[in-house]
Amino acid sequence: MGCIIPDIPWIIQRIFHTFADIDSVALHLYATTQASLAYCLIFSLALAMLTRDSKMIFLLLAMNSLFHLLIDATQIKWGNGVNLLAPFSWKMLHFDLFWPEHFSSYLLTAIGLFTLLIHWRKAVYCDLKLQRPNPAKLLCLVSCLLLYLLSPLLLVNHAYEADTHYSKTLSNPKDRTGKRVALDRAKYSADEHTISSYSGARFKISNPPPVESNILSIQGHFQDEETIKLNDFHFHRPYRDLASYAGLLLALLFWIHSLTHHKFNKSPYRKTQ
Repeated sequence: MGCIIPDIPWIIQRIFHTFADIDSVALHLYATTQASLAYCLIFSLALAMLTRDSKMIFLLLAMNSLFHLLIDATQIKWGNGVNLLAPFSWKMLHFDLFWPEHFSSYLLTAIGLFTLLIHWRKAVYCDLKLQRPNPAKLLCLVSCLLLYLLSPLLLVNHAYEADTHYSKTLSNPKDRTGKRVALDRAKYSADEHTISSYSGARFKISNPPPVESNILSIQGHFQDEETIKLNDFHFHRPYRDLASYAGLLLALLFWIHSLTHHKFNKSPYRKTQ
């Protein structure tokens, strides 16, 4: 579960984009804040309150979240990165070692998949350590969830003013000419020579790359309010997304299997002593 916690805000963001009409930039910055280490720790603490050994479970979830964020930071993500120290610092951490489609990424994914399958049966039968929270733990759980869900709303403007993920640049047409911009995994139309940003805006590319319509990462600068001149681009293949979706699906199936097993063999919740 800990390795999924940093991705939860981005999963929820996609759901909101699909079913709700909401400010794309504000939603993106809200998710960016929740994906930081501090908020991963808050969510980990909330989950730990549902277990008997809360300290051990919290440390396990926290270390897995940190490991996930550090692995993310090894990948090249133009206009993106890990806001490890947000909300204390909005400077993105990125080591820029390899692209997400690099062999190293697939190797780590394969190792994770192999480990999960090998230990699946044993892990399913392990004690989940679930327990109904006593009043003190319940108060901590509710407090953490409220902090996790509500406090990022107070930080959206701070992230915006720091131009996190070029949010301020993308949102101010009259003030972006000549400014640098980078977009991570944006949709490119080869027919129209346009690229879409997470803000919802579409920009014309003055020197279109010789590729078909697909997902691109770009670096460049604004020639005018609606036109970007590329300095560099990277073509993304779809396999990495498919691997991520497969990993999330397997994690969900594992938890369903585990919870179902414990439900029919013994209650996963024990009364608080």
